Amino acid sequence: MTDPADLAHEVLLRVAAFVKTLPADQLQDLASGAAKLELVPKGGRPSKAAPAALSRPVSEIESMLAQLETRQAAVQYINDLKLTVPQVKELAKVLGVPVPARATKVALTNSIVDSTVGRRLDSLALS
Repeated sequence: MTDPADLAHEVLLRVAAFVKTLPADQLQDLASGAAKLELVPKGGRPSKAAPAALSRPVSEIESMLAQLETRQAAVQYINDLKLTVPQVKELAKVLGVPVPARATKVALTNSIVDSTVGRRLDSLALS
């Protein structure tokens, strides 16, 4: 049974048999679009892996950021760490920097710099 039409027929029969067992409220949700059917691999949903460890300890990164005197130097330092987006998100989380869920690496880096180096520099400029 490698013909796509035969496979589609078999799948539709299985979906129909499954849908037939659903309660009326769930059928209504499917019909209205409030719910959807989702394909899940036989072994279940893959678990989200924890982000890879940072190349340096967070305390070391935080200490280095505290020593830098310009925003540009801080951005360069973070970029030189060659962190992935999940790692930069984790760094921001540990540093207590709020970031949007779908932020880009550049936006994440800028948020970290603004919350660490930027605030310190702004405070010094106002003093």
